[in-house]
Amino acid sequence: MPQFIVAGINGGRIPSSLHGLFEDDTCLVVCSKSHFQTVTEQFSRFNHKRWIPIVPLKCCFDTVAGASKGRTVLFLLSGDPLFFGLGRRLKQQFPGKEITFIPAISYMQSCFAHVGINWDDADFVSLHGRPLATIDRQLSSKKLFIYTDPDNSPDVIAAYLKSKLGNESGTYTVHVGERIGTNYQRFVSGNLDEIASGSFVQPNAMILVDTHEPEKKSGVRFGLSENDIEHSRGLITKNEVRAAVIHRLQFSDTGVFWDIGAGSGSISIECARLFPSISVYAIEKNTEQLTNIRNNKSVYGCRNVHIIDGQAPERLVDLPNPDRIFIGGSAGRLEDILENITDRLTGPIHIVATAVLDST
Repeated sequence: MPQFIVAGINGGRIPSSLHGLFEDDTCLVVCSKSHFQTVTEQFSRFNHKRWIPIVPLKCCFDTVAGASKGRTVLFLLSGDPLFFGLGRRLKQQFPGKEITFIPAISYMQSCFAHVGINWDDADFVSLHGRPLATIDRQLSSKKLFIYTDPDNSPDVIAAYLKSKLGNESGTYTVHVGERIGTNYQRFVSGNLDEIASGSFVQPNAMILVDTHEPEKKSGVRFGLSENDIEHSRGLITKNEVRAAVIHRLQFSDTGVFWDIGAGSGSISIECARLFPSISVYAIEKNTEQLTNIRNNKSVYGCRNVHIIDGQAPERLVDLPNPDRIFIGGSAGRLEDILENITDRLTGPIHIVATAVLDST
């Protein structure tokens, strides 16, 4: 029965089980230019008219829809088609079509195998066609695999991480794999500085390993006590209040959180540990408290906490729009802060504030 066969290959090796499809003149082959070169090298008599370029994707789908009636279509892709591949899109585009998937070793498997690092505890993210800031939600990962694209190349990503992490960037080791599985594959390892100054050929991918070990490895995810968090002169959101605040913020798995008047950073640190995929911005103007936040961030290894030195609302201008806000201190400017927040509202937002004085 005519069907779609979606097969992955690793580099320049086409599995022998697929060879018969290239010799079948009725079978259409959908693939990229680089994979088409592999096909013509291995099957010199292949009829070029049977090839459908995979990009632009809309044009490809339109061509397949019009030409596939009564014919088998082979989609030749890299790695595993159901792991950041075209598999999901094909199922959505052709819901009534019978589709057979044949995976190959993915770039992720190949990269980790080459550098000899286990990947069963690794996180992963794809920047293909996505903004570079997408990586922010993964900054707490100890071991991160990154699918790159021509715009988000390894050198660009490394430079971005250097600017984002500042002094903390020195604890990272990076491994980059280029054109994996081909005769031209290359692997490069180095720190963020070295990778940022390099040049890399597409397609490629990278592994980011954070070698920093937090000073405190408490198994407690939620419920740090006041003694667990460095603070000054008792200026810290008390345990019971902190628990109530975090409960009322009603976090989702991802998002942007502003901690305004962060003080020692107790709310920021607890939330960052509870929800490692959110981006936390701790805004504080007091020099002593800023030192406390930095020390607490380092002790617990909270890479997703971004410390903003200054006062709200002025320092809020350049921050990404939040979906959660805690106002623990306003220095008497609560109305200005709320007006600034109101002006930036683009959707639902949770705002929690604590107060001691009736006037607040």
